[in-house]
Amino acid sequence: MQGIPGLERFIDRLKPGMELDGRIVDVLNDNTVILRVWGNNILTETNHVFQKYDEVILHVRATQPQLVFHIQPVRGDNHGALYA
Repeated sequence: MQGIPGLERFIDRLKPGMELDGRIVDVLNDNTVILRVWGNNILTETNHVFQKYDEVILHVRATQPQLVFHIQPVRGDNHGALYA
């Protein structure tokens, strides 16, 4: 994550416990998606299958040593974790 100023500024604004709205902008394979949140595209790993354009709610779990979100689809009862 170092060396990418826009991403560093984004992560600096996050605090554990925050809740954010996001969207899946692309699905690369069953466990890798590109997530868009606050105007940033983030390559993430997930243990749930999502479809392109799914809307999600992200709960910030950690920002260090890596960014970790708990993800909740806007519709449905599935829960999972995203690791950026």
